[in-house]
Amino acid sequence: MRDKKPRRLDVFKRIFTSPFYILVAIVAIVAYYALFSYLIISSNKGIFLVTAPIYLVYALILSAAVLLATSVYAVSVSIRARYAGAEGSALSIITSSFGGLIIGCNCYAPIFASMLYAIGFGSLQVSSAISFLGVYQVWLVALLVAANLIFIYYQLGRIMRIGSASRSR
Repeated sequence: MRDKKPRRLDVFKRIFTSPFYILVAIVAIVAYYALFSYLIISSNKGIFLVTAPIYLVYALILSAAVLLATSVYAVSVSIRARYAGAEGSALSIITSSFGGLIIGCNCYAPIFASMLYAIGFGSLQVSSAISFLGVYQVWLVALLVAANLIFIYYQLGRIMRIGSASRSR
């Protein structure tokens, strides 16, 4: 009788029943929330003002932390199976940082504008891009949460493939 192929949910349960990966997720949640708060408070002169629904903020932070813990698990499985790479950890940092920038009340404007000026955008293009972020910030944060969830799904499938590749050797 063949072994039952693990499902993504089984892999997810295996990751988050381990105290180490729960700790990784908790540390990531605290770190991402601290980053988010710092970005908003430093740009709003000490006032914590969020212009998007707070549940989106928490969803972004939680999904980024779960993605980071899943990616750390993928790295450990890859090392044990001598299989290359785990790309999700960088994505979780990027999505939570960018989400923190666009959720805060105008905190993204100076940072985003200087990046756009550096790559050659003119002042009208920069102001249009900043207006776009301001108008569609809720949708953009929801898109970042969706990207995290899609990449979590991908990482879980990748962990299953790594596990089956190491068992078939």
